[in-house]
Amino acid sequence: MAFSSRPILVGAATATATAVALLLRRRLMLRQSSSTAGHAATRLRAHFARPVEATQLELLRRSADVDLVDVSHGDAVPTDVNVLIIDPRQLMNPSWRRAQDLAALPSLRALIMPYAGILPEHLVQLRALLGDERLGSSVMLHNLHHNAPMTAEMGVALLLAAAKRLVPADRRLRQGDWRPRGLPFAGATDIEPPMPMLLLEGRTALVLGFGALGSRVARVLLALGMNVLATRRTAPRGGARSAEGVVVHPADALPQLLPEADVLMVCVPSTAETRQLIGAAELALLPDRAVVVNVGRGEVLEERALYEALRSGRLHGAGIDVWYSYPRSYDETSRTPPSSMPFGELDSVVLSPHRGGGIGILDTELLRMRHLGEMLRVAALGKPMPNAWNFDKGY
Repeated sequence: MAFSSRPILVGAATATATAVALLLRRRLMLRQSSSTAGHAATRLRAHFARPVEATQLELLRRSADVDLVDVSHGDAVPTDVNVLIIDPRQLMNPSWRRAQDLAALPSLRALIMPYAGILPEHLVQLRALLGDERLGSSVMLHNLHHNAPMTAEMGVALLLAAAKRLVPADRRLRQGDWRPRGLPFAGATDIEPPMPMLLLEGRTALVLGFGALGSRVARVLLALGMNVLATRRTAPRGGARSAEGVVVHPADALPQLLPEADVLMVCVPSTAETRQLIGAAELALLPDRAVVVNVGRGEVLEERALYEALRSGRLHGAGIDVWYSYPRSYDETSRTPPSSMPFGELDSVVLSPHRGGGIGILDTELLRMRHLGEMLRVAALGKPMPNAWNFDKGY
């Protein structure tokens, strides 16, 4: 689906964020002075545009600080809302969109999409509801990185499962087959060799995207005894060592880093710069028997090139949580292959149905509410709200 590529200058977005912060600071000062004078307090008004379960709503309100922020929820959006939290499921629901007129909300200053990824189709609908000129100008857009811990854990789990070939070994032992262990027995003449495994300690991992997700992954890999390199757009040329000991390089150093990477961890979002970032040429730079893990976005890795590198046996394995084909409806969820390539036929691949973020899992949903509340509290205190969406970079 096409969407507007109207440039929004970072400087303008920063100025708008400052203006929003000043507005919210004035609201807080007015609340304090009104309370002193015995009048009703004026507070930040936030609304979650879908029903929220009672326990989660209470956590959201407490995290936001009930003395600073009023939080409501439900399909109907109040006319005096300052910050609107929109779930993509609501945003992509035609009946909900028809019932809303966000352009007629005079006090609206910020939208929060409480997910790490905001897709092009989400921006299309937001612009249609709000007006192309307001989005990113008088109304800022923010996302959320609450699920970074859960996704990082999934990435490490996929790495370990692929490196140790846990899935095929599990499948065979369920059938009573111990041969993947590879031990000889007295009198045995035809011994199956042990199923391949990699020792990760002492090897080098390259983390693509040293952000909220990648930095967590890197810390675990360091704890496993690996040498960890990473890329980040803002890293200085020549690299810089993080406080944890990760050497972080600029993104354009990738060709020089890949030959060192026994493990490649893909943790970047899908943007114009990262789509098809890793193709046949890049995979060929990896050492033989390397492991590739993708918990970023499927389209960062070229589909056929990855399959062929795994099918040929040049790569030891892969763990994949993000894919190339997704069900378009619930009816399709039981019959939608994740790729046009038969990755499922390869024992060297661990397949996961995009579960890394833990959507719907209680632990993740509680984290979502706590992080949302903290964002609202920061805004109510007159400070710039975190996680402003950069329209130029696409994340």
